[in-house]
Amino acid sequence: MRPIRFGIALTLLALAAQAPAATFTLVRPDGSRIAYHIEGQRGRGPVLLMLQGSGCDSVVLNERIRWMAAGLAPRHALLTIEKYGVAPGSDGASCTPEHMRGNSLTRRVLDALQIVARLRRERWWNRELILFGGSEGGAVAAMLAPLVPETGAVIIWSSGIGLPVGAMILSALPPSVQAEAGRVFAEARANPSPERQWGGASYLWWADAIDLVPARGLAQTPAPVLLIHGTRDESAPIGSARAARDLVMAAGKANFTYREYQGYDHFMIDAHGVDHRGEVVAAAASWLHQASRRR
Repeated sequence: MRPIRFGIALTLLALAAQAPAATFTLVRPDGSRIAYHIEGQRGRGPVLLMLQGSGCDSVVLNERIRWMAAGLAPRHALLTIEKYGVAPGSDGASCTPEHMRGNSLTRRVLDALQIVARLRRERWWNRELILFGGSEGGAVAAMLAPLVPETGAVIIWSSGIGLPVGAMILSALPPSVQAEAGRVFAEARANPSPERQWGGASYLWWADAIDLVPARGLAQTPAPVLLIHGTRDESAPIGSARAARDLVMAAGKANFTYREYQGYDHFMIDAHGVDHRGEVVAAAASWLHQASRRR
């Protein structure tokens, strides 16, 4: 991670370190196990579910999530979920065959639903839930939001959710690769094999994702939504965020906020290499505070 505004970063890391993580597992219908972690649970209270982006590294190693969580909602217990086939603490240097066999956007949504159902049995949870998703995790959060009635707010960060996922990916690729991607998408639709891979994901993942438009979930949830995107994002081009904005606003959703950050990339870094994540998190926290007051 590049050096950021150290006062902000160190403060947030200190807050995040106040309570250790507890790891739990549940059994999926196929017999495999979901691992999830709860940090900062201090008696009866709310939960912040942070959904990480792409890759197969363990969420335990993602320190960005912890300092962002501490800045967004320090009084909430932090819930994070390992993806299918990812062991807690694994560095993701190579994705396991198990991960390729089971990981997809839909699977991540189903895993989260199973965990929320388990949390409903816990006396310490007060039934307040905030969803935060960055990049691929933003697609999961958008799809999950209308399915969980306890969702009190949704924050989507640098996630191209307003176009079909396949179209968004194509828009981010150079022309020389677009033809190859189109061929892969057709092959994945015809044969969603977990053994075949492209772009770091299995054909099963691609077949599940290509035609999904995750922003439709934001139009269906009654919870307030904040959509954050940088205009210089090359991983999820700004057009996909603007399409999400237009889709949600066309649906007549009143409690929707769209924030476009001029000159910031996928990680909220400007063209001069200055990292603005701290200030963007602070602005999101202010929005969340106001949204909570209006509920």
